[in-house]
Amino acid sequence: MEKVFVLLSTYNGEKFLSRQLDSILGQSGVDVRLMVRDDGSTDNTVALLKRYARENSNMSVFLGENVGYIKSFMWLVNNCPCVSKAYYAFSDQDDFWLPEKLLSAVEMLQQTDSSLPACYYSDLDVVDAEENFIRKANAWEGKIDKYMLSVFIGIRGCTMVYNDALQRLLAPIQVGEISGHDTYVALVAFWLGTVVYDNRSYILYRQTGSNLSITSTNPLDHLLKNFDYLSRRLGPRSNIHEKNAREVLRNYEAVYPDKLAELRAVALYRESLGKRFHLIFDSKFKSFSPIIRLFNDVLILLGKL
Repeated sequence: MEKVFVLLSTYNGEKFLSRQLDSILGQSGVDVRLMVRDDGSTDNTVALLKRYARENSNMSVFLGENVGYIKSFMWLVNNCPCVSKAYYAFSDQDDFWLPEKLLSAVEMLQQTDSSLPACYYSDLDVVDAEENFIRKANAWEGKIDKYMLSVFIGIRGCTMVYNDALQRLLAPIQVGEISGHDTYVALVAFWLGTVVYDNRSYILYRQTGSNLSITSTNPLDHLLKNFDYLSRRLGPRSNIHEKNAREVLRNYEAVYPDKLAELRAVALYRESLGKRFHLIFDSKFKSFSPIIRLFNDVLILLGKL
């Protein structure tokens, strides 16, 4: 059986954590090694993790200070061993995985060149707190390419599985400011390797009041989400795509200058008005929606991409 390291960051997740741990440890057809870093929980999460670790020899628990989920997940990436022919997966604390989730990802990754970095991601089933089905997440996710990922959309880390070649690129580097561990890892994979998409779902993505997302079917939720997104993009989350691109270039451009040459258009777009217009009119850096493309063009002109 193929070895899969599952990287899970927890924070005050006692409500649904047992359900998720059981689904991870119950994966079929693979050798699971579960690594958990707790990000300073104040509820019963730590006690729950310690009990599971005592009962499962393939589970390791690390207790840390509260640094936020991005740094917590990247700590796991940095401290997870690089094992030949192994695979690596991110997990949220409140979802539920179907038994064949990891095996299905491994089988698709095995069809790629194992010497090159490769990442898998999939669709997911959005459910409510009681795991009642709401909808599939996004039919357009399979259309994402490296250009779209660089200027607009992200990939949900809970669906991602990647190979040892990608882990060898990621593990030695302490990353700076990025918008998310999953988006950063996906960018590295898209620009330097191979990405495969599975339109099947093997995960129940629990939608609660604390993680309401674009997966909601309520028009008011969409309106509030877009308003909140705009407010954050013009404020504390401005220039997130520029920061992601700069970080990828900082870490890998010296070794892969040709592969990353086009990413410089995102990393350096604020240097001049000409570069902003160049990025706006570059048809490769598109989004899946003309409205979103217009929104992004405004962000580029304002220097907020």
